[in-house]
Amino acid sequence: TTLLSLLMGEGEYSGRIVSSVDFDYFPPRVADWTKSLAEVLRGICPSAEDWELERELSLLGVHPEALDRAFDTLSNGEQTKAMLAALFLDEGHFHLVDEPTNHLDLRATEWLEDYILHFRGTVLAISHDRYFLDVVAQRCVEITEGRAELYSGNYSFYTVERQRRFEEKLRKYEKDQAKIAQLEAAAAKLHLWAFMGNDKLHKRAFSMEKRIEKLSQTEKPKTERKLHAAFKEREFRGDEVLAMDGLAKGFDGRELFSGLSLEVAGGERVAVIGENGSGKTTLVKLIVGEEEPDSGWVRRGPAVKLAYLPQHVKFAEPERSALDTLIYDCRCSPQEARDSLGAFGFSGEDALKAVGTLSGGEQSRLRLCMLMRGDLNLLILDEPTNHLDLASREWMEDALSDYSEALLFVSHDRYFIEKFATRIWSIENGEVTDFRGTFAEFREYRARQEAIAQAAKAAAPKPEKKPQRKKGTPEREKEARRCEREIEKIESRLKEIEREEGEHASDYQRLMELEDEKARLDPELDALYTRWEELQDEA
Repeated sequence: TTLLSLLMGEGEYSGRIVSSVDFDYFPPRVADWTKSLAEVLRGICPSAEDWELERELSLLGVHPEALDRAFDTLSNGEQTKAMLAALFLDEGHFHLVDEPTNHLDLRATEWLEDYILHFRGTVLAISHDRYFLDVVAQRCVEITEGRAELYSGNYSFYTVERQRRFEEKLRKYEKDQAKIAQLEAAAAKLHLWAFMGNDKLHKRAFSMEKRIEKLSQTEKPKTERKLHAAFKEREFRGDEVLAMDGLAKGFDGRELFSGLSLEVAGGERVAVIGENGSGKTTLVKLIVGEEEPDSGWVRRGPAVKLAYLPQHVKFAEPERSALDTLIYDCRCSPQEARDSLGAFGFSGEDALKAVGTLSGGEQSRLRLCMLMRGDLNLLILDEPTNHLDLASREWMEDALSDYSEALLFVSHDRYFIEKFATRIWSIENGEVTDFRGTFAEFREYRARQEAIAQAAKAAAPKPEKKPQRKKGTPEREKEARRCEREIEKIESRLKEIEREEGEHASDYQRLMELEDEKARLDPELDALYTRWEELQDEA
C-alpha cells in the first residue's frame, strides 16, 4: 500500500519514479463521507453523466436509488462497488488498485475480473484473493524483507516457482556450507604444515580463507514461521447439529428471506454465499441468537457447543493487551496465555499490544485464538479471510483442515469455499438453494440450469402469425379476405379431424371416413394458399 501511495505522489522517498502516464487509484480519496453517493462520484468523475453513474452502479449490483443516500450510510460492499464504478468511468490507462475484491460479492468480483481482462491499459493490484490473482495476474511481485522478487505468471505459478527458488537457494547454501567445512579443514592442515618449515603453505591457506569468506556471504534462505494451532473438538452425539423451519426475516419493510427450512448434520461443511445485502450475515446472526426471526424458529442440538467468529471483531475492553484479554476472558494462567498467543503469532511485545490497536487481521487471529481454547462441535465463521494476508489465510486453512466437526461459514473467497465446502447455501431473491456438493460442482450446476432456461426460452412456441395481406384493388382485397376465411375454416377442421382420430382410434370405419375427408381438404387448402400468395404478389 505504501508503494502505491508513492506512485500516486504521496509521501517522501529516495530514488525516482519514471512514468509517462497518469495513475488512477482505487480506492479514491473521499473528502466528506457525509455527502450523497452522487456528490462523491461527481467529485471523482466530474465529466460523468447521471445515466453513466446509474449504468455502472447497476452493472455492479447497486440500485441507482443509492445515489441519493449519504456515502457513510452505505454498506462496505456498496462503498467498494461505488469506488470501482468511479474507476471504470475514468479514461486513464494505468490503474492502481488496493484490495479491490474486499467486501465484493461473487457476481461483482467476476464482473471486475472480466473488466480487467478486457482493459487495454495496465493494472497494478494489491490483493490477497488467490482466485482473483489466478484469473487476472500475468506477473507477480513479492515484497519481502525490503526486497522485490519478480515472478512471470499468476498466483499458482508464483507458489510453485517460489518453492522451487527456495529449494534451489537452500541446496546452494548447504553446498557452500559443506565446501566451507572442507576448506576450513584443509586450511588448518596447511597452516600446521607451514609451521613445520614450509612457509609457502601459509599463502595457500590464506587463499583458501579468502574463498571461505566469500562463500560465507551466502545467507540461509528463510521461510515464514508457521503457526501451529488446532481447534479443540467435542465429539457430537445426536441426530442434528442445527435445524430451522419457516424462518423469515426482514428490515424496514424489505423481506430478506422467508420459509427457510434447513438442517445441518454433524461433520458437514456448509458455505453460505450470495450477493451483498442478500441476508447471509443476518442468517448467521439468527443462528447464533444475535437476531430474532420475524417468524419460524432455529434450534441447536442439546450437545452442540458453538463458537462464532463475526465479520467485524470487537472486544469489550479495547485498551487491554492481548495477553490480559486472554487471561481475563479465557480464565487461564499467564503462561498458558503466552503459549496460546505464541502459537497464533503473538510473541514477545506483540502480546502486550492493546487489542484496540491491532489490525483487522490480527484481531480476527486473536479471536480465533480465544475460540480454539474451548471444546466445540459447531464452528460458524462470517467472512473469516477478510483482512487476512496470504500467510494468515494459509494458517487458518491448515487449522481448519484438521477440524472434523460441523462448519458453517459465509465467504466470498472462492479459493476458501472450494477448499472446504461440501454443501452450498446460495441466497438469491429471498430463496435459498441447498446444493450438496463442492463449489466447482455448484458452479457447473448453475451453468447447466442457465443453459436449460435459455434452451427452453428459445424453444418456446411463438404465437402463430396470420397471413399479412397487402393493400391492392378492392376486388383483390375482398378475394384475399375470402381466401383467408376459407384457410382458417379448413385449418380449424383439420385440427378437429386430428382430435376425432384420437377419440376413434379403435373405430376402423370412422377412421377411414376421417382420412377421406382429410385427403379432400388438403388439396383445397394448398390451392387456397397458392391463390392467396398470387393475390399478395399482385398487390
